[in-house]
Amino acid sequence: MGRQKRMALLLHPFRRELYQVLCENPGTYLLELVDILSSPLGTLTWHLRILEREGLVKSIKFAGKRLYYPKMLRSQEAEMAYLTMRSDTAQKVFAFVVNNQGCYQEQMADSLGVHHDTVRWHISRMEDVGLVKVVREGRKKRHYLDDLGALLLKGSLNTITEAYVIFLMEKLEDGCLNPEIRESTPEHVTIRIDCPERGKDCFITINLTDWEFQLIDDEGEETEIEQEQAEIGGS
Repeated sequence: MGRQKRMALLLHPFRRELYQVLCENPGTYLLELVDILSSPLGTLTWHLRILEREGLVKSIKFAGKRLYYPKMLRSQEAEMAYLTMRSDTAQKVFAFVVNNQGCYQEQMADSLGVHHDTVRWHISRMEDVGLVKVVREGRKKRHYLDDLGALLLKGSLNTITEAYVIFLMEKLEDGCLNPEIRESTPEHVTIRIDCPERGKDCFITINLTDWEFQLIDDEGEETEIEQEQAEIGGS
């Protein structure tokens, strides 16, 4: 039982790498994982099933595809926010709202050169997850940054919480891996685990610095968001 439990968690080198990839790229589709890890689909599916069974990973169906993310690392609201922002068009629509608070849908469509129905579809999804707030004004609607959108811009979604570290440590302790936190900051954590099969310790490092959301302008170029962050923080 002990050895089976050990190998069911993160001692397996591929499974450990897979888990770290999911932590640093949450909301990744199955075929994207195949490309990132250069792994056969069958092998990847098998290890994902084990991580799900052990409660380290969750999966949901989104836009007709199944995607995977680490349990407890971020809230489900945060996961949905990032999923909603995956496409370039979604990011352009969001950026337009950020830079033109109170704008109308037709302004977005005309400025971005995107069909009105496409803008409406993206805005609807952003409103559902709390990125954008829609306020009716007569027969028209104005669009503003909502609470989750403000947190996304400030980078507040890109932190490792104490609750997640406790959750992961408990999982590793349940697997008899004798974990020890070697380094922990809001952006990254390194945990040592026993690895008797290899004759030396193993390390799990989760780094969230690449989570920073890059706001893009109407032309698709990255723009500075410090001013927006300052305005949000001061409001």
